[in-house]
Amino acid sequence: MGGVAGRSEQAGGEEGTAGGASGEASSGVTLPHAQLIGELIGLFAHDLRNPLSALHSNLGYLEAVLPTEEAEAREAVEDGVVSCDGLSHVIDNVDLLGQILRGGLSVSRSPFSVTALLAGAVERCQPAARSHGLKLELDPKARQMHVAVDVGRDLATRALTNLIRNSIQHAPSSSTVVVSATVEGRQVAVYVKDSGSALTDELMEHAFTAEGQVAAKVRSNSRYSRGMGLYCARLAARLCGAEVRVVPSAKGNVFQLTLPQVETV
Repeated sequence: MGGVAGRSEQAGGEEGTAGGASGEASSGVTLPHAQLIGELIGLFAHDLRNPLSALHSNLGYLEAVLPTEEAEAREAVEDGVVSCDGLSHVIDNVDLLGQILRGGLSVSRSPFSVTALLAGAVERCQPAARSHGLKLELDPKARQMHVAVDVGRDLATRALTNLIRNSIQHAPSSSTVVVSATVEGRQVAVYVKDSGSALTDELMEHAFTAEGQVAAKVRSNSRYSRGMGLYCARLAARLCGAEVRVVPSAKGNVFQLTLPQVETV
């Protein structure tokens, strides 16, 4: 799937379209079109959001009324809120796949501050970092960047939060995940660095592919034993006009999100 070619376009679902047409499975059962699969995934995501919203609201109420001295109960509620946020993130990824399959994703690109993108994504992921017992930091220099990027903002945020959450999941407790950014020519390179188990050369090549994610599930020592965050990070990045990759590092891992720069703000 190539990058976004215009200011606004439809995502046509070139990735993982189950062949893109109806067919017969080995059992003789007719397989639905990829578009129908996408519609069903969308319904599934919608049905998951309804009870999740109610659960999140009830936990918020308990968090507000529990006495301060009920430390253990408050901690349990806070953990529940973080779990709800994590599930909401997973549902968003599932819904993204559904939208791509049914070809109904409209991507609008417009310039906006890269500092706002980074600060928003880091703030959104802070509860997950605290739950995992580690620090999530935004490089102070990134807070002072007066640079605009020209991408689809929501999808760029999805790509970056997927990268950050992946690092949080696999970084050692008490360590620090750092988000930074630099201007490189006419592009802005955003880096997410963690000190977790380093990727092998093979995993570096396939970490963002559907095939690589599925294959990693059978490896007991794989960094990617759960979730599909990196695959969805690449889907979101390419749809919004960006790109993701793994940068070789002497220690830990470095993930890069490259965004096109348009002007100084």
